[in-house]
Amino acid sequence: MNNYDSPRVKLICAVTYAQDIDLDDVIFSLEGAFGFVDGKSEAIDFNHTDYYTAEMGPDLKKILFSFEHPFQADNLYLAKRSTIDIEHFFARQHKRRINLDPGYLELSKFVLASTKDFSHRIYLNQGIFAEVTLIYMNDEFQKLPWTYPDYLTPEFLAFLSKTREEFKLSH
Repeated sequence: MNNYDSPRVKLICAVTYAQDIDLDDVIFSLEGAFGFVDGKSEAIDFNHTDYYTAEMGPDLKKILFSFEHPFQADNLYLAKRSTIDIEHFFARQHKRRINLDPGYLELSKFVLASTKDFSHRIYLNQGIFAEVTLIYMNDEFQKLPWTYPDYLTPEFLAFLSKTREEFKLSH
């Protein structure tokens, strides 16, 4: 890698989904966009906010997936654009049944993409922003003032820590 190459990172995608969604169909679509899924977290109850309830219904779940293929950090905006297309594919009557939040993991941080601007987000390209969601310090992930509580659950922190260790060994 020269000084101008984008760092290679581990692509992660958070999937918030309605009860009637077949996760195998979602995985098939994600693998079509990003290659083989090589890891997944335990699914959690998405009960930290009711932000998606009106659109997607009650009793939502959320899970994280990681992907086998190396990912270039500067392509995060393209990953978000791809996930928006996948969300539309699964939508019914103009309402989403899944919410996909791609991001990436590197040794020092976990970054998520968003279509929403805010003071702590950096514009990438094509209407997509990035935020550092967690930092890795003192041998564990640390929250930031804007970190969503679902990313602080034991299930997600365990998955991100395990994925980070595997990523570290592959470098």
